Amino acid sequence: MNGRIDYHEVEPLTVWLDGKEQQCSVDETSTTDSHWTLVLTTPDGRTWTGSGQGLWTAFVDLRRQVEPLGYRLCCAGARADAFMRRGRSYGGYIVDLWTRRTFFGIRHQASLFDYAPAGKVTTVDQQLARYDRWIDTPWWRALLPGDPVR
Repeated sequence: MNGRIDYHEVEPLTVWLDGKEQQCSVDETSTTDSHWTLVLTTPDGRTWTGSGQGLWTAFVDLRRQVEPLGYRLCCAGARADAFMRRGRSYGGYIVDLWTRRTFFGIRHQASLFDYAPAGKVTTVDQQLARYDRWIDTPWWRALLPGDPVR
């Protein structure tokens, strides 16, 4: 029974390209052993497929394919301050938003595909670099004005 399709859904997703938002769709499929496949389809019929063990891994794989082409996925999982801490390989939809308040133990979360404006999303590499800087930031910087992550 391992590998049997366990879940299938099509989600709407806003994508930023050439200074404009466009509505696309993401076809999600997972198996009982938590292997996810995401298929992004644009209005003109172009498709890309990301896959991997766990939803986050498939999501990052998909982003790495479309970002060099100028596409930015306008969703919480692509925000500069988002990272999937729990459930990375278990198919969870919840991403943590690493904000100033996180330094004090207050958690902010969002669903992976919740809308995020294009100005808040970054590339995978920029997102990972910010996360690394956040981890190295002393907690007391959260008391200073401005972005504590430098």
